[in-house]
Amino acid sequence: MSRGQIHRLEPEEVERRLLPLLQAGAEVPLVVTGESMRPFLRDRQDTVFLRGREFVPIRNGDILFFRRGNGQWTLHRFCRKCADGTLVVNGDAQTWTERIRPEQVAGVAVRIRRGERPPVSARRWPGGVIVWLWTLLRPVRPYLLAGLSRLRKWRSIWS
Repeated sequence: MSRGQIHRLEPEEVERRLLPLLQAGAEVPLVVTGESMRPFLRDRQDTVFLRGREFVPIRNGDILFFRRGNGQWTLHRFCRKCADGTLVVNGDAQTWTERIRPEQVAGVAVRIRRGERPPVSARRWPGGVIVWLWTLLRPVRPYLLAGLSRLRKWRSIWS
């Protein structure tokens, strides 16, 4: 496969190829696919570098790589831990949250690479204050994202 091509892994391939590496403590690159983590992670443009959950303590604001009950692998941000031990996660582009069990988490994003730039720490990127503010703005995110989209379109027309 040449550089720039993306191979979408089926759930079975994730289990066969990625999980053993994460469980061994390796840092594994994964190209972001999907729009649920906009605007902080961009579809097919950004790469997260994951470490196994056994090697990285989970903190509020971390991006988790987990398997949903339906088998789908997902990247979402960790919001908080509930009294029953479940974890509340949320996609940055979404207004709803979901609860998962800790054992569903396979990895934690430790670094992020935007495009061809050098990777930066995922635990400081894009900044704790921005992530905190974005969390508070969850109810109005759809309007903010729609406005950003219109602004980008308008800017591209005039440039």
